[in-house]
Amino acid sequence: MTDQVRVLDETAPHVLADDDTPRPKDSPFNPWRFAKTEASRAVVSGAIAQIQHYEVHRVLRRRRRKGHDQETFELTVEAIVCDLMHHKLFRRPDGIYVTRSNDILGHKNRYRPRVYGKTFPDILDRLAELAWIIQDIGHGDARQGARRTTIRPGPRLVERMEVQAVTFADLGYTGEAETIILKREKEDFWDEADVIDYQDAENTRFFRRQMREVNEWLQTAEIDCATFLGDTGPIPDTDERALRRIFTRAKFDSGGRLFGGFWQGMSKDDRFDRLFINGEAIVELDYAQMGPRQLYGMKSAVPDMVDLYAIPGFERYRGGIKTVFSAMAFHDKPLTRMPRGAGNKFAKDTGITDVTDAIMGRHPAIADVFFQGMGHSVQFQESQIMVDILLQLKSHGIVALPIHDAILVAASHVDVARQVMLDVFRHHVGFPGLVDVSSVPST
Repeated sequence: MTDQVRVLDETAPHVLADDDTPRPKDSPFNPWRFAKTEASRAVVSGAIAQIQHYEVHRVLRRRRRKGHDQETFELTVEAIVCDLMHHKLFRRPDGIYVTRSNDILGHKNRYRPRVYGKTFPDILDRLAELAWIIQDIGHGDARQGARRTTIRPGPRLVERMEVQAVTFADLGYTGEAETIILKREKEDFWDEADVIDYQDAENTRFFRRQMREVNEWLQTAEIDCATFLGDTGPIPDTDERALRRIFTRAKFDSGGRLFGGFWQGMSKDDRFDRLFINGEAIVELDYAQMGPRQLYGMKSAVPDMVDLYAIPGFERYRGGIKTVFSAMAFHDKPLTRMPRGAGNKFAKDTGITDVTDAIMGRHPAIADVFFQGMGHSVQFQESQIMVDILLQLKSHGIVALPIHDAILVAASHVDVARQVMLDVFRHHVGFPGLVDVSSVPST
């Protein structure tokens, strides 16, 4: 049998999300999938049987697994195989990254399921040796940017999927994953090394109850994604709608944004072209100038200008002003150079101090909150606002899909949704918000 393991040591590539947070290109392993039908169970059973036969033939084990260990082994194979089948059906061109670290797998925490245990690397190796998976073993410390271990469907798995005609309907999702996640200082959600275990308190239990209510509502919603003749790219899985809140900087009053919905990974064009809620086309409602207006609210001040990004002398560079404004809110010391993504949005000879001085001069009421790391508190308030919006719309019988500071709703509910957004913003910030409504992608 040809060994399907290759060792890589190059740095994993990254892409930028809408909020400029770097994320790995590969997808994280989802250990909560299971075989729901006879077709998928047949594939999983085949993998389990072949591993056990291989271990006996190669004398890799001295005795058979017993009781709990056998159950864990079978659950682990099932989770790996089912997530790879899902990945294959999804037509993803990337891989699934996993950990082989004993430091991580040897310790239990609230995020890690039973299948992510000490024997996980051995099971990966068996599956790779038998061509069920293709495994690229990482090298070095992932927290320092080294290459992660990734897996992909192997030829034997692909063949068995075709024989059993496996579809999305054959795969289930347990929905048992933790929805309240705490991260260290680094804001790379997909880096498991940055996850912090914690003891539940009143606030975390409250946040989790809210997320359970939101997710149960979304799970029952009629959300469809159209496919077109000739589509060759990834297919969104409309069952992936369980949201989770990601808190940052090791605090439950920092960050808290909502992640996990399949619609969040779609382009804006695709959302408008393909998404339907209750059979209706979607409309996007987006808070305008939300961060700056929140900063004013935190100072108990009300802006006296319509466009907070309109800075005298830089009227032609609104996009750059927006990027610098955000960086000034998130950084804890003055900027010494243009933040990422801002340099090409100004004239070539523009200095960063000229821009930051102009912004503070235009906004004296909030000048002292810049360079204090307040952006994380702003993001927390934003996430509180969004959760309140989702729950209030649920009370109206309206399904809303969140994307950071925006929501998607069925076209017939746009007026109610807009009013709820305005009311919730006023409740949290102290003065009215601004909501833009669009039914086609903005240019």
